[in-house]
Amino acid sequence: MDETPRTHRLELQARRTLSVHGVKHVDRFDDDTIVLVTEMGPLTIRGRNLRIHHLDLDRGEFAAEGEIDALTYTQRTHPGGRHPLQRLWR
Repeated sequence: MDETPRTHRLELQARRTLSVHGVKHVDRFDDDTIVLVTEMGPLTIRGRNLRIHHLDLDRGEFAAEGEIDALTYTQRTHPGGRHPLQRLWR
């Protein structure tokens, strides 16, 4: 399997249609929230009536439709702000 990073690109049209390239997997989704893991970290999509329209993880492609209110990149954190292994190496 090729470990070369894919390009990451977002395209939002009229806050109704979102295309994302560079998607590794879908972490979770419902009508109000979709969480993707992308080449640039976790991406949370918030809105209403969200539906996944297209998903091809082999190509890193994702598309969703609905009323999109917010796109937020986050870093995964562990309780206490440090990864459990970091606490072992003080």
